[in-house]
Amino acid sequence: MLRIPYCFRTSCIVLLGASPIMLHGQSAPVLLDGLFDDWTPALTTFVDNNSPTSGVDLVSMQVTNDDQYLFIKLVLGSETDLLDNLTPQTLRLYIDGDNNATTGFSAQTGYGAELQIKFDTRTITEYFGTSSTVSWSTLDLVPLPTVTSDSFEIAIARNALPDGVHPLFASNTIKLLFIETDGGDAMPNSGTTFSYTFNETPVAPLVPINVQREQPSYVRISSWNVLADGITDPALEANYQRILTALAPDILGLSECVSSTASEIKTRLDDWLPIGGSGWQVVKDDYDMVIASRWPILQTWPALSRQFPALIDLPGTYSTDLLFTAAHLNCCTADATRQNQADAYVQFVQDARTPGGVITVPEGTPMVYSGDLNLVGYAQQLKTLLTGDIQNNATYGPDGPMDWDGSPNTDVVCAHTDARMAYTWRSNTSAYPSGRLDLFLYTDAVADLAKSFALRTEIMPANTLQALGLQLNDANSASDHFPITVDLVIPLASVLLQARAVLEGPYVTASNLMHDSLRVQAYIPLSEPYTALGFAQIGGGGETILPGVLNISGANAIVDWVFVELRDAIDPAVIRTTRCVLLQRDGDIVDLDGMSSVGFAIAPGNYRVGVRHRSHLGVLSAAAFGFSNTPVLVDLASATTATFGTAARKDLGSAQAMWAGDVVRDGSLRYTGLNNDRDPILARIGGSVATNVAQGYLLEDINLDGRVKYTGSGNDRDVILVNIGGTVATNTRAEQLP
Repeated sequence: MLRIPYCFRTSCIVLLGASPIMLHGQSAPVLLDGLFDDWTPALTTFVDNNSPTSGVDLVSMQVTNDDQYLFIKLVLGSETDLLDNLTPQTLRLYIDGDNNATTGFSAQTGYGAELQIKFDTRTITEYFGTSSTVSWSTLDLVPLPTVTSDSFEIAIARNALPDGVHPLFASNTIKLLFIETDGGDAMPNSGTTFSYTFNETPVAPLVPINVQREQPSYVRISSWNVLADGITDPALEANYQRILTALAPDILGLSECVSSTASEIKTRLDDWLPIGGSGWQVVKDDYDMVIASRWPILQTWPALSRQFPALIDLPGTYSTDLLFTAAHLNCCTADATRQNQADAYVQFVQDARTPGGVITVPEGTPMVYSGDLNLVGYAQQLKTLLTGDIQNNATYGPDGPMDWDGSPNTDVVCAHTDARMAYTWRSNTSAYPSGRLDLFLYTDAVADLAKSFALRTEIMPANTLQALGLQLNDANSASDHFPITVDLVIPLASVLLQARAVLEGPYVTASNLMHDSLRVQAYIPLSEPYTALGFAQIGGGGETILPGVLNISGANAIVDWVFVELRDAIDPAVIRTTRCVLLQRDGDIVDLDGMSSVGFAIAPGNYRVGVRHRSHLGVLSAAAFGFSNTPVLVDLASATTATFGTAARKDLGSAQAMWAGDVVRDGSLRYTGLNNDRDPILARIGGSVATNVAQGYLLEDINLDGRVKYTGSGNDRDVILVNIGGTVATNTRAEQLP
């Protein structure tokens, strides 16, 4: 007697004898990318424990759906090329879409299939009356991956009309059948039917991928097969201009530019995406690949077959340059050639990582490999590119890791912005289904991924298209490949500052230290206060500290937050970058850990140093200092360090201190008149009883003792009068910042 085990959700049932297996589905938000991480054991599962003596073993299938697609995951007993006979197979999928065994093609007892898919010959046949051949695109049928695997996921549109008239899924319950005719394996076996009922429970809504980059510092790279020189075709110029304008890449890798010259593409990019100066840097290899960059291209290596590396000179704000390789590997049945190309690239990377040879790059240089890889055969080619597993070691040398930490490259999934699909090639007239042929591989040990996507305008909402200046058919008109894009987080250059400053308010001359009353009373906030106060942040803002930082006592105890600026060496009015950091009792300005030198994500160079505080006048060094990743000492509390302007600091004898009393933060000290700094102190304590006291982390607390006092010992009013001269109440003192 035949034993057919199957699993529904997490339970497993064994049926004895010939009988139907009827399962109610569970909807799920599947991203069709060929990676399977969203197929959970809870989904409807059928397991076939029968192993054939020949042919491909059908192991299991899982089935789920959302409101648009039926999804099937097929697991086989060996690696197979689903879409070819590269590895011998005769896999068939039969769909009884009306759940009626008397209609359609009699594929097996109990099945009347309206659709037959022969994967090895890539032939789809519909059986509505007179049978006919159907294209993959008619069904929006997508199987992934396109390379050899023991697992595949398949999507079929639920609204498909195979013959243009009749719906494939005429019933909410359907039957599915896989047969491998070489070995005779079937899933389910003859005498049993497998029925699946669609689940209409809505899945989590798709969150569209925003095309625009979130941070200007992200390096945006786009890759695009432009199909037979489409980028220089006058009839397609508007499509390319709209798409490239919306993508706004920093680096662009193009393929199939056989007849297009580098100068022709540069002319178009300079017109479509003007960047000033000498415009786009554009280079071409000896066949069809072009690399365009907003930044200088230092060197290229065109000797690699169908692979074109270029070293990009990133701006000085980054800590490194970038090695970018545009690729367009040989197509279709050229598996051996593609493997040689992959081997050659691994050899190139191993050369780049070690001194000597044709290329040497500094350790930690990010490496990106992208393009139309035409991966439609053996998976080993991709495995080689990811892991460094060379197949022809006699020619291409030993294997080697692809990332700087010894790990594999990372394969980035570029999903459609507005659909749970990750294929990058589609042709409505081809004998091949849509496939994920265009890839991004990168070294994730030295760069981080912020975003990735494929741009298929045909599925984007009208309001999104309008906002991006795109039209519905732009992508389909321009090429049969969709442009893929990544935003990479490349480490920024870092300079270190070892600064000192003294705030007059909390300074105690007897100890030559500032007091830390705010810390002792637990008033110092864990988040920087300057953004909320309107200080213009450039590169900084939003800094936070851990509570333990405020547990440090003694001379290194934290007094308060301060606002530090690096200003232009030539024009001191130009602020290059800012950080919100911490001030210790001994005057040391430290980073957010409470002890380290302050780091700035800016290119090494010459900068003036400015320090500002929420209730003190700011101070700026008169000279510029040369900064690098070695800490530079700038002691603004020392009389030997000249400051910008006149009397920018208060001479306390043992220290040069920042003037206290700028309560209204307008860059001046006023005791009387409009916008004076005295009245807010009175207002803070209630406005009528001068002896009242307010406590907390308050702007009017000029001496930073945690109390706002208008009269009496240690009040916050008198220091303002003293600092404007002490006798003429109408005097003022101006901050010495340009």
